[in-house]
Amino acid sequence: MPPKRDILLVFGTVQKVMAAERAAAAQHLDVDVIPAPRAVSSECGMVLEARQDQSRELLMALTAAELTPKSVWHTQGGTWLPTSLEAPPAAGKVALTEGSAYGGCGAKLSKGLLSAILCGLPRLESPDLLVGIENADDAGVLRLTPDIGLIHTVDFFPPLVDDPFSYGRIAAVNALSDVYAMGGEPLAGMNLVSFPLAQLGKAALKEILRGGLSALEEAGAVLAGGHTIEGSELLYGMAVTGRVHPDRIWRNGGALPGDVLVLTKPLGTGLITTAAKADLCDPGHLAMAIRWMATLNRRAADAARSLQPHAVTDVTGFALAGHAAEMAQASGAALRFEARALPLLPGALDAAEAGLVPLGTAKNRASLEGILQVAAGLDDPMVDVALDPQTSGGLLIALPPAKAAVLVRQLPSAAIVGEVLDGPPGAVLLA
Repeated sequence: MPPKRDILLVFGTVQKVMAAERAAAAQHLDVDVIPAPRAVSSECGMVLEARQDQSRELLMALTAAELTPKSVWHTQGGTWLPTSLEAPPAAGKVALTEGSAYGGCGAKLSKGLLSAILCGLPRLESPDLLVGIENADDAGVLRLTPDIGLIHTVDFFPPLVDDPFSYGRIAAVNALSDVYAMGGEPLAGMNLVSFPLAQLGKAALKEILRGGLSALEEAGAVLAGGHTIEGSELLYGMAVTGRVHPDRIWRNGGALPGDVLVLTKPLGTGLITTAAKADLCDPGHLAMAIRWMATLNRRAADAARSLQPHAVTDVTGFALAGHAAEMAQASGAALRFEARALPLLPGALDAAEAGLVPLGTAKNRASLEGILQVAAGLDDPMVDVALDPQTSGGLLIALPPAKAAVLVRQLPSAAIVGEVLDGPPGAVLLA
């Protein structure tokens, strides 16, 4: 019996999938064109199914045909996980998440605690520092020339999934997201690694770094170096540099009463990965969450750029409610969300109803006490969704209703989720 086909290649168009099948078949490789699982691709109805043990030959055939897959996925324990054709066959599950109380952006210090720690520390100011820490924006921007603003950001966290490549890819996509949230273009990344070598072995680290490289490559950025230490806890992320014109910087402040709010990715990554850690998650739900976390915000930013949004932020560890509060405060307005309009990952609400809530949710709830107003009768699980720490979440964009309608037509995953009100500055309402 021939080995099982265990990898899927996403090309984005049926024409490229068929061309890839012809190139592989010409080399007598075991491939087939099959319908795309939703957890792997929503862009094209067909993908190429192949064998991991033939990946080297497949890569050579595709390179000769000048075909590059948009993404590659392998199956493990019933879950589709991102990988690459250069990766060796999986040698069993690596339990990256064991021993970590927090995973992903849920490990961030709470907003309230961080504010207390930073209070009283001196500011290092410059007329060329266009965006600093004053409004908790997603990245800093330094004016280099009249036409070039340099974006600086950094992000790292403990693993929230067990697969090394997936973890590396998600961490890098999450770090790159800050550049997109500022309206910029990523230029370079630098790896930040703390790795328990004796516990996990060098093969796992290589796949983590390979996952990060895949995100940089897709973003059109380069790897400029990094820093790696042998530590007791696994941490990975990137420092990222980007570029933006000083007159076209997006900030989290600037939303105007009458604007509507668009969210470009579904919510629930913290809930899904918490359920997965407890072995209480449908593998398909975890695969879908991984796909969204591994998806760059590049397409969303490109779609929003021509619409000149009033305010933009990305939704990460402080949850939708926490990042909305920062936008509301910086804009001098209130934000109202319609709970029924919030896009959710499959299984997220089920996890909340079962009490599979990440530890970061409680930190977010405490930080938003007196800020988040919840309508009477709204179920607690929906409140948990709004407080769920997201890893590599979508963009939250404030813009006029007519432009919002254009944006959601261009981005099928996006949804209009609320509005900006002339209310108490910083208030967030969930109705």
